Amino acid sequence: MPTDGPVPQSTSESAPTSAPTLGWRVYATPAMLVLAALGFSSGVPNLFATSIARTWTASVGWDVVAIGWLSFLQLPYALKFLWAPAVDRVRLPLLARLGQRRSWLVATHLACLAAIALACAIGPGKGADDPEGAARFMVLLAAVVTASATLDVVASAFLAESLEPRALGAGAGVFVSGYRIAFAGLGLAILWFAKDLGWGLVAGAGCSLAAVGLVASLAAREPARASPPEPGLRAAILEPAAGFVRAWGPRLAALVAFVLLFRLPDQLGNAMTEPLLVQGLGYSARDLAWVRQGLGFGLTIGGAILGGWMVARLGLTACLWTFGALQAASNAGFLLLASGFGATVSSPAAAPAPLVPLAAAIAVESIAGGMVSAGFVAYLMSICDRRMVATQYAFLTALMAAGGAVAGGFSGILAKQLDYPAYFAMTVAAGVPGIALIAFLKRDPARSEAVSAPRP
Repeated sequence: MPTDGPVPQSTSESAPTSAPTLGWRVYATPAMLVLAALGFSSGVPNLFATSIARTWTASVGWDVVAIGWLSFLQLPYALKFLWAPAVDRVRLPLLARLGQRRSWLVATHLACLAAIALACAIGPGKGADDPEGAARFMVLLAAVVTASATLDVVASAFLAESLEPRALGAGAGVFVSGYRIAFAGLGLAILWFAKDLGWGLVAGAGCSLAAVGLVASLAAREPARASPPEPGLRAAILEPAAGFVRAWGPRLAALVAFVLLFRLPDQLGNAMTEPLLVQGLGYSARDLAWVRQGLGFGLTIGGAILGGWMVARLGLTACLWTFGALQAASNAGFLLLASGFGATVSSPAAAPAPLVPLAAAIAVESIAGGMVSAGFVAYLMSICDRRMVATQYAFLTALMAAGGAVAGGFSGILAKQLDYPAYFAMTVAAGVPGIALIAFLKRDPARSEAVSAPRP
């Protein structure tokens, strides 16, 4: 299908669709090792602000509505486009000799580590009877997420500029795998030891391992940039937005709706998973450590690698249909858990539910989640102009984060009104609009399929 406007000079320059397949060799480069480390360190603040914070607050007795409000703290991911141009243009005085991308990687890593340390020292308070403690914790979580959002901007730009277009799917898979290793390894350790050694101590010590990304940033090679950015507000903000308008034309509305809605099943489901498992089904933090963090996020790594390979072999369009359907259907496992074991928001579980059904639900959800993450990230990067990739990619992920923050913020209210079974049934249905919108996206072989090799 032809494009709706001129194609920006980015991903299509060096990746004709007739290029030979890369196969598994695409992963055997030093750049992939750096991306794995950056994915790990980028995952640490997200782990802390989502899974750890929700489990920690559920354990100390926060109400399900208040836990849902934690999702509103994800709004910096939606607003990061406001400062994303600085990542492309502002030179950090004390770090400028490292290069534009590496200097920002170092600065944002340091900010993340400092914000997490403060949040661990303060803690979430003592539950519903300590509103001041809860408020302090939420302010510090907002600082963690803001630093994390900035790290995501520069890490994504580094990824896009370090790889040839056909390797973007594999690079996204490696980055997501590093991200998930943070969830699997750190999440397991923190949840396993938190009760015995203290949440703040264990979370702070574990999250300090994000320094691996700092080391990788210092050791990495500064990527070559397509061209120097033009000065001024127009080039910084208006031109990246105008580039989407020129390239997409009337179908820009379909793209915006797709980015907002495609990940909605995951966003709604993740917001209430910890309250369901800890309060509604009675699982302990150690149960979640080895099942959700260990098994679950470990399988997500496999899903991400598989998703990257599928993108490289089959192309983005076909994979989006498949991944979207799997993402929505995977939430049915939590629906079955909630309905089968009588989970209710109104009262905590009298005894823990069995672990085998939990493991099955987590396994399905994790593999599907890894696949859709790799495919969705690759798709968003494939439609960005590499001359202004940081800003354009920030625009796209900001839309996704805005939808997730708003939907997740109200998830506690919805769960309280609907109760857990009906709520998770709703998350399955929430996948339909995003999947349907794929049909309205343009299929441009020079761009959307540029990251993939043709099928043999």
